Amino acid sequence: MHSSVPPEIPGTLVHPQHAEELKDVVAGLLHRDGNRRFPGAQPVSFARQHIVELQQNEYFMCEKTDGIRCLLFLSYQGVETPNGGEMYEPVTFLIDRKNQYYQVEPPLRFPFHMLPDDEDKFLFNTILDGELVHDRIPGQPKPRLVFYVFDCLVIDGTNYTTRPLDRRIGYMKKQIFEPYNNWIAKHPGRLAQEAFRVKEKLVYPPYHCRNIFENVLPNLPHGNDGLIFTCKSTRYMFGTDQHILKWKPPHENTIDFKLKLGEFPMFDPEDGEEGLIPDYDAQPDRIMLLVQYDKSTYKPFQHDLYVTDQEWETLKGLDQRLDGRIIECFRDEQGRWRFKKEDDGTPRWRDDKKDANHISTVRSVLESIEDPVTEQDLIAVEAKVREAVYRLREDEKERMKHEQLQREQMERDAKKRKFSEVNGGH
Repeated sequence: MHSSVPPEIPGTLVHPQHAEELKDVVAGLLHRDGNRRFPGAQPVSFARQHIVELQQNEYFMCEKTDGIRCLLFLSYQGVETPNGGEMYEPVTFLIDRKNQYYQVEPPLRFPFHMLPDDEDKFLFNTILDGELVHDRIPGQPKPRLVFYVFDCLVIDGTNYTTRPLDRRIGYMKKQIFEPYNNWIAKHPGRLAQEAFRVKEKLVYPPYHCRNIFENVLPNLPHGNDGLIFTCKSTRYMFGTDQHILKWKPPHENTIDFKLKLGEFPMFDPEDGEEGLIPDYDAQPDRIMLLVQYDKSTYKPFQHDLYVTDQEWETLKGLDQRLDGRIIECFRDEQGRWRFKKEDDGTPRWRDDKKDANHISTVRSVLESIEDPVTEQDLIAVEAKVREAVYRLREDEKERMKHEQLQREQMERDAKKRKFSEVNGGH
């Protein structure tokens, strides 16, 4: 499968001072009491015990797109009119995992869901979670930039993070994509003016794995490296969420390390000067892979990066800084750790991430590698998961029915008390 990671995030990097102001706005919309950290939820690696979890709680499933994770922030700004008045225009930002803000031009304009036909009104104070990818379109030489939305945090100033996932998706469909898709249908020419397309990512029941593997994944217009299972009934979590499960096939299980070059061999350049100098054309004695233990502590991984002579020539040919960068790696069939390659053979740099994977994540991925849950394993438990989900749904119906009966009984009791009071307590 080809890489669908865009070479860069579109837009202009916002000046740090302005970015701090925007972080305050985002923190306010999310009711985070001034917490300016990147609010995006992060999954955990799918392990064997999670097969049981899929039978204990209902999950939604979607394909794991091979792109750049971002938050889409729809805002606004005041613009002075020629007659001295003021009007408001949309402003669009993409927020990466380093919590950097990129202003997108031209800004995206979403209809205001309460007045969808009023072209002077637009949606703002909205934060969406998604993946920025390159879709390959048949017959078109260049890929199309698309932002696939899989969750919403805030819509029109209303914070939905405390609501369960199914409710969040429902609000997103009704207030964002129904008005937006209708607007696009009426103004098809406007799509060409947008910096990227915005689409809703499709979700499936967790017992449709065979269909996903056989029909959905092979026909995707972009790269894919697994599945994501998200619990239907839990709130949106800032940071690591134990109820978002990231499944990857064994060959796609990767770890993001920090690269550290070892010592280069010394040689005499025979330039008339005494002493030896490092030979930066030759491979260093080792290329260490560093793992994060806390914010300021990195320790070497148990294995170094294995690089062939040709791969070293590729690294040198980049003419870029190598030391200290985050690089995505996998374990090959011989147990060697190699860098994951883009379509052109260059490494998959994770410059969108500030830090390498934490040791807890590394251990989780290693567990998945040593005792992997395969595609066949997921297909084999479809029937059990379907049966469990149907049972959970029936239990939910019974619970809601019981709660409704309780409310009705409370209303009847309240009416009886009121009637009794009116009639002198008899």
